[in-house]
Amino acid sequence: MIKNRNIQILFQTIFCTLGVVGIMASLGQFTAKFNADFYVYYTNLSNYICIGFMFASLFFTMRKANKKEDGAVAFAPAFKFACMIMIMVTFFVYNILLAKEYGIVEYFTSINNLILHVTSPIMFVLDWVLFYEHGKTRWFYPLISLIMPLVYVAFILIRGAIVNPATNLVYSYFFLNLDALGWGGLFKWLAILIAAFVVLGYLIYLLDHIKTIKDKRKAK
Repeated sequence: MIKNRNIQILFQTIFCTLGVVGIMASLGQFTAKFNADFYVYYTNLSNYICIGFMFASLFFTMRKANKKEDGAVAFAPAFKFACMIMIMVTFFVYNILLAKEYGIVEYFTSINNLILHVTSPIMFVLDWVLFYEHGKTRWFYPLISLIMPLVYVAFILIRGAIVNPATNLVYSYFFLNLDALGWGGLFKWLAILIAAFVVLGYLIYLLDHIKTIKDKRKAK
């Protein structure tokens, strides 16, 4: 764990800077074509939340630095954990299920793709790995990590029932396409994704407590 505030500030500033570029890319700023459906994609929304969180964390870190206080980052650890699981799912779902739709050249030359699907998720997790004190996550953190994704699903379904499919993108991902999957298919995918969130969350929870578990075993 790195407790030096200057290193924390540098890392978080780089993340925030790249995050702003990623937001601009998600809006179509680098293709000269505004993406009116930017708010429909889980990738974009999860990144926006994580970028906003990092700006708040950077402010918190700078305040600690002004007081000449080094130490672990302790800004909203439960929300940080939930955001981390959310952005990790963005990374895995996109790169495993969705990236195959694009060619290698397009994948590695797209600013939007590289920042929001690769750089941002990796750096957000590294921020937790490098700067947060470990062994402090609570057992219920993986469960509260389900709240934001489920709110997103509800938003997509409600929106899908309202918008005109002739003029709007209705479903952002094939696994949320109620018209194509039906309720049975939709709930099947939801069960898979919820299981992925929970398993990933508790895997991170166990890794975070691995030192504590080892210490307890040695003490016996």
